[in-house]
Amino acid sequence: MTPPAPAADDPAPTRGLWLAVAGFGALLNPLLLTGPLFMLQVYDRVLAAGSAATLGVLFALVAFLHAMMALIDTARARLMLRIGARLRAGLEPRVIAARLRAQTRDPPDPRAIRALDDLDAVQRAVSSPALLALIDTPWAFAFLALLFLLHPAMGALAVAGGGVLALIALAGQLRQRRPRRTMAEAGHQAEGLARTLTDTAQPVAALGLAPALSAAWLSQRQTALAGHIAAADRAAFDSATARSFRLFMQSAMLALGAWLVLQGHLSPGLIMAASILMGRALAPVEQLAVHWPSLLHARAGWHRLRGFLDAAPAERPRPTQSGGALRIEGLVAATPGTSAPRLRLSGFTAAPGIAVGVIGPSGSGKTTLAGALLGLVPVLTGTLRLGESVLPLPPGAAQIGYLPQNARLFPGTIGQNIARFDPAADLGRVAEAARLAGIHAEITALPLGYDTVLDAGGGRLSGGQMQRVALARALFGAPSLLILDEPNAQLDSEGAAALNAAIRAAKARGAVVLVLAHRPAAISECDDLLVLDAGAQVSFGPRDQVLRDLVRNHTAIVGPPAARGPA
Repeated sequence: MTPPAPAADDPAPTRGLWLAVAGFGALLNPLLLTGPLFMLQVYDRVLAAGSAATLGVLFALVAFLHAMMALIDTARARLMLRIGARLRAGLEPRVIAARLRAQTRDPPDPRAIRALDDLDAVQRAVSSPALLALIDTPWAFAFLALLFLLHPAMGALAVAGGGVLALIALAGQLRQRRPRRTMAEAGHQAEGLARTLTDTAQPVAALGLAPALSAAWLSQRQTALAGHIAAADRAAFDSATARSFRLFMQSAMLALGAWLVLQGHLSPGLIMAASILMGRALAPVEQLAVHWPSLLHARAGWHRLRGFLDAAPAERPRPTQSGGALRIEGLVAATPGTSAPRLRLSGFTAAPGIAVGVIGPSGSGKTTLAGALLGLVPVLTGTLRLGESVLPLPPGAAQIGYLPQNARLFPGTIGQNIARFDPAADLGRVAEAARLAGIHAEITALPLGYDTVLDAGGGRLSGGQMQRVALARALFGAPSLLILDEPNAQLDSEGAAALNAAIRAAKARGAVVLVLAHRPAAISECDDLLVLDAGAQVSFGPRDQVLRDLVRNHTAIVGPPAARGPA
């Protein structure tokens, strides 16, 4: 069994790796003095004494130390890769769950769209050389201190060089900010248009919108590409400037060292050592100057990600009790995106084994009622309970089965779609749900049966078959509450008969069934009726009595057929 992913707030999974990175840094950075010390020994000892044996011993030692440097540097880079991977493994399940919950909030959290991109940016930053350069920055001060020990003028020159490199980094950040912002905004807009074109390909083609939407997508992509090129051009200039300036500063250090030797303040062996120390001191600053925009981007993404996760509603514990009556009292539900009331119900109770038909004209609030029960529509006031459990239940709760008005299948096999992608689902339960939906025989007639792979459009399945596969998904797991929104919209007579049989079976095992419908045939298995009009509850009671009252009221308003005269 796979252990649960650690929370990102828990530093324990990566604390040891960070300590190892720090330890390797403490070994690696002193080893960077190998070159200066070797140069000093060659000038002051080997050349002065003319000893080839000493040179050979020193060279062998230097070769060994450089090999150790390569091993330590490789190990440190691999540790950073694993820290990034563990960070992602700890955060990704939470980000996915929070993103799904946020997309159903009202209004949706805009940070949800960028959450995975922000996580990618954070992982790349942790695994990049830029963060290692930031970690090595304190050692730059140690190298500066050594330069000050050699001579104060050398230390001052190195500090001045570091300051100029910092200014180059700051100027580069300011120069790249606008094109990077343009690139990000246009890229997100282009991505949204691409999703629209993919998800609504058929209506887009039917309405003749493909050329216009494609042109809009291309325009946004060109804007994003122009921003990317502008930012990359400026980044290349800044990188070349920083590298050239660092090399110039090393030459300046050589010149200063030579002048100090001429003045008798320094031995010749320290000239090259000081130049190498200058390079080591400025290398992290140069790396930060080059990669600073990406680090800032990752930092902004981390803050957005933490804010998004902190603001995401906590997942409620799943109820242990299954089943019971559906009770709704004083429900007031809002219009998505606003706080304006959209649905008002005085309330009703449906006992286990009862099917309630919800009827009314378009816009009467039927789908809003389903959304309130499922947690997709904000509930302003009121009580909703299934047995002892307060609705809405947590996402994925097996107590509720739902067939949406526009049934949609997801990329995967037919069996996975019916089982709601539960990896532990039993094939027997999947087949049982398919039998209840009247689709088992048609599935087994396919060459691969339940292993037939579907795309988002249902693949080779017809609209009616997709509807019944979605019905089987709603029936899977024997839910205590079954919500069917226009369940017979795409069904033929055979499919309608299978639907009625499924409703009878659900009632027989004690489930509460809610059928939202326009067609009278859809409520033939319903025991009670809830009538909605303009977002208000008109009546509730036994089906036949409510229908008689509706006919009586209609007759009282328009008169009997004889009184109305011939048509």
